[in-house]
Order: sequence, then C-alpha cells, then structure tokens
Amino acid sequence: MKNRRVEWQIILRWVLVIVLLLFVLSVSEKVIELSCQHQDRLAMENRWEWIRQVILASGTNSQINAELANYAAKEHIKITRYQKDGTPVFTTDAAGDKTILGLKGTHPPIFQEKGDHSLYIGRLYSNQKSSGYLLIQGRRTKIVGLELLYILLFLGGLSIVYFRERLDRSYTEPIRFAAQMAESSLNGKYHLIASDNAKHEDVLHMNLNLNRLTEKMSEMDRSLSRQRRSMGTLIENIGNGLLLIDGNHRISYVNKAFKEIFNTEAAHWLMADYEWAIPYDGIKILVRKVFADKARVTEQMQLTVGINRLYFDVSAAPVLDYRSRVQSIVVVFHDITALKKLESMRRDFVANVSHELRTPITSIIGFTETLLDGAREDRQSEEQFLNIILLEGQRLKSLVSDLLDLSKIEREHFELDWQDVSLSELLDTVLLIFKEKAESKHITVKRLSGPAGNVVGDSFRIRQIMINLINNAIAYTPEHGSITITVEETKTTAGFTVSDTGIGIATDQIPRIFERFYRVDKARSRDSGGTGLGLAIVKHLVEAHHGRIHVTSQLGQGTTFTITFNRTLA
Repeated sequence: MKNRRVEWQIILRWVLVIVLLLFVLSVSEKVIELSCQHQDRLAMENRWEWIRQVILASGTNSQINAELANYAAKEHIKITRYQKDGTPVFTTDAAGDKTILGLKGTHPPIFQEKGDHSLYIGRLYSNQKSSGYLLIQGRRTKIVGLELLYILLFLGGLSIVYFRERLDRSYTEPIRFAAQMAESSLNGKYHLIASDNAKHEDVLHMNLNLNRLTEKMSEMDRSLSRQRRSMGTLIENIGNGLLLIDGNHRISYVNKAFKEIFNTEAAHWLMADYEWAIPYDGIKILVRKVFADKARVTEQMQLTVGINRLYFDVSAAPVLDYRSRVQSIVVVFHDITALKKLESMRRDFVANVSHELRTPITSIIGFTETLLDGAREDRQSEEQFLNIILLEGQRLKSLVSDLLDLSKIEREHFELDWQDVSLSELLDTVLLIFKEKAESKHITVKRLSGPAGNVVGDSFRIRQIMINLINNAIAYTPEHGSITITVEETKTTAGFTVSDTGIGIATDQIPRIFERFYRVDKARSRDSGGTGLGLAIVKHLVEAHHGRIHVTSQLGQGTTFTITFNRTLA
C-alpha cells in the first residue's frame, strides 16, 4: 500500500512538471511573437515616414516612383500607391493584387499581419488634403529554429527534472531504507542489510554505519535474551519463593518456587493488590514498612501452609528510581523450616525423651524401692506393683520402638516394599486387633461397605498407618462413642477414612499434631499408653507412599483422618 502511494506521488509530480514546462513554453512563444510583431510595426512606421518624406520632397510622379522602387528593392519590401478611390497607380509587386479592398471608411495608418507578411496602410496628403493611400508589404520577422529550440528546452527541462529526481532518489531511497531498518530493529528484527556499493560516499558511509549499528543491536539483543533466559531460569529454580510487587502495590510476578512452597498456582494473585491477595498479616506489615522506609527489611516468620507450619527468612528490598521513589519491591522467602525443625529436634529431643523416659523410669524405680522396703510381704500390693512395673516397662519398650521406627523411616535411603494392596482387606485384618479394646470402652466401630481400594504400596507400612490412626481414634473417643471407617476410590486414587466422635482438635492445633511428642490431651495420651510419635510416623509413611493426608476436626464433636494413595495401574 505504501509503495503504491509513492508511485502515485511520482506520477503526479511528473504530470505537474510536464504541464508546467508546456505552460512556460507557451507563454514564451506568445511573448516572442508579440515582440516580433512590435519590431515589425516599428520597422513599418519608420519605412512609412521615409516614404512619406520622399513623396513630399520629390516633384514628379516618375521621380517618386523611381525612388520608391529603389527603396523597395533595398528593403526587400513591396510598395503600392493608390488613388483616393482605391485604384493602384504604382506598385513594385507586379504579380500582386492591384486593388485595395475595403479601404473606404477606414482611418489609416493600419498595421496588419497576414500569413507570412505584415501590411502597413497609410493615407497620403497633398496640401492638407487626402490624395490617396500607400501600402507597404514586408515579410514578418521570424526566429529560425524556434520550434527546435522549444523542443530542446522541453527536453532539457525534462532531463533536468529527471536527473534531479534520480539525484533525490539516490538519497531518499537509502534514507527511506534506513528508516525501515531502524523501525525493524526497534521491533527486534535485524534481517535487513544496507547496500555496501552506494554511489555517493556519504550514503555509503551511512549504510556501513547502519549495518554496524544493526549488528551491534542484534548482538546486544541476543545477549539480553540469553541473560533474560538465564535470569528467568535462575529465578524460577533458585529454591526460594519470590514475589515482585510494583509501585502501585500490585503483585506483578510470582516464581515457581513460591507456588510450590505455598502449594498454590497464585494465578489470582497476579496484578492484584497485595493487601487483598496475600493472606499473611506479617508479610503485609513488612511490605508496608518497606514502602514507608524505602529500605531493606528482613524478618523471620512462621506461616501456616495447609496443615504444616513453615518457617521463613523473609527479606523485602525496594527498587528505587532516580527520584528515590519505590518502583517495585522484591520479597524473597527463604524456607528455614528444616533448620528450625533440626534446631527444635536437637533442643527438644533431650527434653522430650528425658520427660517421656523419666515418668516410666521413676515409676519403675519407685515401685521397686517400695517392694524392696517390705511391700513384698503384702501379696496383693506386690502383684499390683509388679503389674505397674510391667506396664511402664512396656511403655518404655513402645517408646524406644517408635523412636527407632521413626529414625528408620526418616533415613535418606528408606525403601518400601512396593506391591498391590487391598485397603479393604487390610482394614478388616487391623480391626480384629482392636475389637476387644473397642468393646472394653463400649465404642461402636462401623465398617461401611465399599470398593476394594486397590493401591500400590507397602502393605506392612500401610497396616502400621491404619493401626496408629485407629488406636488414636479409640484412645481419644469417650465411652459409648463411635468410629466410622470407609474405603473410597477414584480412577487414579484410593484411600480410607477414619472418623470418630471423640474430643476433637482445635483448629490452631491441627498443624502441630504431626510433630514428635505433641499431644492434644497429654494426660489422656499417657493414660492410654501413647508415646506421642504415632502421627509423626503416619505422616512420614504417607509421604513415603507419595500419598496425601487430610484432617478435619471440631472440638467436642470428633476428628476425621483421610488418607489417599495412588491406585494400582491397570
């Protein structure tokens, strides 16, 4: 479209040039014609004055005619005398017409041009009376080769315009191409190359510089693209969560690590106000502080993600423009949960284990000393004390066994015995173990019918998960309560649910129930013989199976644990 417009502009310009040249030539021709006519008139008037003087000065007609004949031959003109009635009395044009027509009523002198001749008619006087007329004929003044000159001028004008057009195009086309190259480069396309054989040195210099500039820009663009890709890869795989908040308080970027850490796609966060999108008050306060102080702020925070409590080193740094205004804020979340857990484990292990071991050991030592002090004489007391010592010994054995089991599960090279497992069959076997215990508390165990629940897993470890969950359900359900167990499956997963009508768990305590030695009701747990490690073992075993665990609970109404595994592949 643009090229066609340029072509029409060129055609219109040439039409205007041709019309202008023809107009100039036409005006020039008319001016030359008028100038020649004026010269002929002046010449005729001068001749008329000379002839009139000759006629007045000479005496006889023969003398006058002789003078006129000589003058006509000398000037290459024709002279004819007429009487008052228009009859010729003398002429130097033997072949011409001897009669002058239409002379009466005219008022000479009269100048006319007819064909190639110019005519001048004047009135003759004698004694101040008209005595006749005089006709002078001469050839019109013409410029020889004027038509050729016009043609040459026309062609010369066209040539000048043509060469000027060529000269302009020799500059405008490279400039237009340079503009096209610049526009293409701005759009990130560097395929255009300027000619290196231009006729004009300055155009050649411009083209060479353009090519060098384009090559440099292309190289810079490639380098920038590589850096952008490297930076994108680095940011996406840095291992730390990252948020970018612009100067308008909108979240403009969320990296992959953040989505994985907080288990969210965060699609609804992008371009949303951080005050609305971020669910953590601590982070909001930190970002507000950075906007206000325009300085880097670092804090350690504990955030709840799902059922887990995670610890982060949160660092927020402003990006300032040249006016020290906040353009954006980069918020980095460094997950230190593992370090915190390790510190907590190191700090709490001695305290927890010592506490858990001290109670049964104290009981064993105390009752043993009582027996040694003479209680053996009382057979009833002796039997009671020995049963307590046995029970506390079994608690010690369970605690040590759970600690060893948990340690084994947490090892880096812990392996499962993968096989096809039927959750329904496994549950039926486990329920037989707890039948007597449930009946002793008058607890109703409802095993709802359902699918087989075939999964891929380690049957021994899945059985261990079931035992821990059902044991907890019985322990924390008051007498005459109920426990409901179901098996469900979908196309890709299968799982089981253990739901009780027990004491329930407070919402803020749910994330902590999978911690080692954590008890919702410490007194009830110890009375039931629990070690405080059962749910920690359950969580690790479910994760080892690449499964999922979900907990819902209400205080005083009960708790529901849902465990989901991958199904057996067909």
